[in-house]
Amino acid sequence: MKLSYILVLLMIAISCTKNDLHRPVAENGTAPGPVSNVKVVNLNGKAALTYTLPNDENLSYVKAEYETSSGHSREVKASYYVNTLTVDGFGDTLPHVIKLYAVNAGEMASEAVTVTVNPLTPPIDLALRSLKVVATFGGFNLTCDNPTEENLAIIPLVDSTGTGVWVQSAGMENIYSNSPVITSAVREQPAVERKYAFVVRDRWLNYSDTMYETLTPIFEQLLPKSDWSNYVLPGDAEILNNGGRTDVAYIYDGNAHPGWPQCLFTVEQASSSQMVTLDLGKAHIFSRMQVNPYKEVGSLYYVRGNVKDFEIWGSNSPSLSGALDDTWTKLVTCHVTKPSGSAYGTETTADQTLAYNGWQFDFPSLQTAYRYVRIRSLSNWQGSYFINIAEFTLWGN
Repeated sequence: MKLSYILVLLMIAISCTKNDLHRPVAENGTAPGPVSNVKVVNLNGKAALTYTLPNDENLSYVKAEYETSSGHSREVKASYYVNTLTVDGFGDTLPHVIKLYAVNAGEMASEAVTVTVNPLTPPIDLALRSLKVVATFGGFNLTCDNPTEENLAIIPLVDSTGTGVWVQSAGMENIYSNSPVITSAVREQPAVERKYAFVVRDRWLNYSDTMYETLTPIFEQLLPKSDWSNYVLPGDAEILNNGGRTDVAYIYDGNAHPGWPQCLFTVEQASSSQMVTLDLGKAHIFSRMQVNPYKEVGSLYYVRGNVKDFEIWGSNSPSLSGALDDTWTKLVTCHVTKPSGSAYGTETTADQTLAYNGWQFDFPSLQTAYRYVRIRSLSNWQGSYFINIAEFTLWGN
């Protein structure tokens, strides 16, 4: 056989193959049969549908068309590999008509099969019904249940002028979460009685009713550091030599993002929990604190001696023995959480933003005023005990 003849045959074969690739999969122009035996399980803000697929080798998917509310259409598709589909986005418990279509590879749809769903209480309402708001230092704490773990936004508003005009003033950003229990705090609120409102929104822009509360936040201020000093007690951590200056003072010098060596750094050989003690000059009631970690080599925060698990203790007459005896009261135990949960040495933008802004923790409300504070590190990010802190800040009154 001549070579030229073989090449012609190959070109014809390739041409046929290419044409075949562009031919529609379904050629008979017949729509598939409808789904059948549809069953409905109503859920919070949605409904799960199961059905029997039509016997059609060209079936591609099943789609549902419906309105989540008047004038708001939605379409959901499910592959032919499964026989279940979830219709969601409902912000009420009213009956909603769902039209189900079987669709083949040529995008031909079957006749519609109509079913009615009656979604249960939507997540926005579950959250609002359980929402509790309690005034605290500088603002208020919020908590609510989100058992379906839906992506929700809690929107705080205030009538700042007393004229019925609701706004989001300084510190009042939306609270976003899909946690089963949502907790957050709103700060920067004046210590005066004002009317507040709270609305819950979901990702489909459904809004709950509005909850109104009259709140009087407790006065809070950033505690001035001008009177602070290092109060050295037996058992306090040995400080890494930093050119002759005790570097505990670096954690209250106002520089939250220092370079080396302007930070607290204890000796790395520490084999047990480490402590440093501060004298605030006078007693204060504490509302919250902030720890700014030191940026280590490689521009990382969740590494080496930066604190991960630690305690704050308070005293007005500390034992000169340095023991954590009954002259001291444990005020709070803190655990730093890395937002991404990524491996050691890997940090996302969210991780670094949180660390740069400082790790904040609240103190329990209505505590006693204390003059002396002890920071006790239980574990650092390296899994050992030495302490590295760039800045330590307290709020209260």
